[in-house]
Amino acid sequence: MDLFKLVRVIDQKVTSLSVEPNLCVHLISPKSSCHSCFENCPTKSISLTNKQIEIDENCLECGLCSTVCPTNAILFNRPPLKQVISELVHQCEQNENEKVYLHCKKMPVSDGNVISVTVPCLGMIPREAWVTMLSKCKNLTIYHSDSGCTGCEITTGEKVWKKELHVGETMTGSSMNITSNITHSAKQKPFDKDRRAFLSSFFNEIKATNKLAFKELLGSSEVLSYQEKRQETTLSKVKRELEEVSHHLYEKVTNESALPYMNKRAFLLTQLQENEALQKQKDIRLPTITADCNFCGACTILCPTDALKMKTENNCQSITLQPAKCLDCSLCEDICFTKSIQLQYEENRTLLKQEQRLTSHS
Repeated sequence: MDLFKLVRVIDQKVTSLSVEPNLCVHLISPKSSCHSCFENCPTKSISLTNKQIEIDENCLECGLCSTVCPTNAILFNRPPLKQVISELVHQCEQNENEKVYLHCKKMPVSDGNVISVTVPCLGMIPREAWVTMLSKCKNLTIYHSDSGCTGCEITTGEKVWKKELHVGETMTGSSMNITSNITHSAKQKPFDKDRRAFLSSFFNEIKATNKLAFKELLGSSEVLSYQEKRQETTLSKVKRELEEVSHHLYEKVTNESALPYMNKRAFLLTQLQENEALQKQKDIRLPTITADCNFCGACTILCPTDALKMKTENNCQSITLQPAKCLDCSLCEDICFTKSIQLQYEENRTLLKQEQRLTSHS
């Protein structure tokens, strides 16, 4: 690995938030109706200037922006969401006869005889992750004091986590236990909680760093801009093909998506494959295209996740959708000049389809 790639890996591990401007729908088009990061940032530390996402020194590193951003243009790294959920699931499975507590760092659980997992703010957990925890962590309880988040500098945190949790509860049909009282274990734990937490964190950091290094080595860490995607030169086509190969290899080796916008969606896809009842519900919105579409291709060109594609076969044009990649960012609906595309609720099982044709003409 060359020095430049090594520096990028170190930077991603040191920086709490990583940004990918090519995924920001507001940077892609000023017509976008998405203002989620601005609206939910407690210190208004996020700005979009010169086609970049800038985060100033007032940032509290709470992770709310990553939770509410539909495309993960802003990604929270410390700790990574997947690491938090893996630890929670592990603790709940290993201690199925004990209560496991989830809490923010502002409400510490000091008793060493209590099994707990700490996050910077409960607002860093999106609905997709709550679905996983509600499905797999039956002995999980949120520790939250009677005063709530009153006085916390993360002023929008309570609104975000309660909204995301409520959506997760609605999707799973179950509820999360919330308490202001800690139930102490009936027996002394045969391990040093602090030491195990340190070792777990240490080895998770090593694994995460190795994955980042592997991604950089493959060259699969870059997200192309829509201008680059439009290029039809031989070189650009080869570059896109190499990207697809490197993504596939990374996913095979690490068992996780190389695409940052699949960070949250992957949790829901996993639960859909395991839960038939969840498949039948209508919790997701996907685009539909009316017959008066003029096939200008704007939606397919600007789609940040390449969920929409324009295809030409046998003199017939069609617009197809890869449902799993559609993250309900609303950009296609916002920029359609003829208003021929709309987002509508569909069964969750639709996300498991490889591809579906939305409209076509000869």
